[in-house]
Amino acid sequence: MTITHLRTAPIALGLCLLVAGVTFAVTDRNVAPDAVTRATMWNSHVGEFALLSDGQIPSTHADAQPFIWETKGILVFEWREPVFLDLMRIYVGDVGNNYQVRAYLGGRLDETGTLRDPEGQLTAVLNIDDRVVDQWVEVAFAEGTEADNIELWALGPTVFYEVEVLAPASDATPVAPSSWSQVKLNSIPESP
Repeated sequence: MTITHLRTAPIALGLCLLVAGVTFAVTDRNVAPDAVTRATMWNSHVGEFALLSDGQIPSTHADAQPFIWETKGILVFEWREPVFLDLMRIYVGDVGNNYQVRAYLGGRLDETGTLRDPEGQLTAVLNIDDRVVDQWVEVAFAEGTEADNIELWALGPTVFYEVEVLAPASDATPVAPSSWSQVKLNSIPESP
């Protein structure tokens, strides 16, 4: 090993640790798969709800299948217990439109998408007017927004590949925190 390698090794190690730290700093979890998801029946659609959480988008999977609203429609996500919300991410395909996200505590949208009974408490209304295609669209909830059901309104024809509802990760984790010195100490083989 040359002197140059000895001088750059700590920098390379530091960069690796920085990247690893950034990777582990992601604190959101996708709660969409935990929800009961349904599409309202008033407007026609093509595709299955499971497609919206299969992790497949056209840029990474050539055979990714879309969920298509032919005119407009509402996707509903319902949880048994309220969750705090950070962000909604939608992968829009080759047909984009305007969208509205409505978050509620309590209440329920009927199967047709024409009536909320009971109404429930509206905790957020977010408008997405970008009309982008073939990319992720993200909309952030205000800090502290809580809901047990969300409506994602497609205000015209659209193609979706994925929908993620991100919530803060809970403090409970199966991975115990470790300092860098503990990691190094644990990697040293024991003497026979």
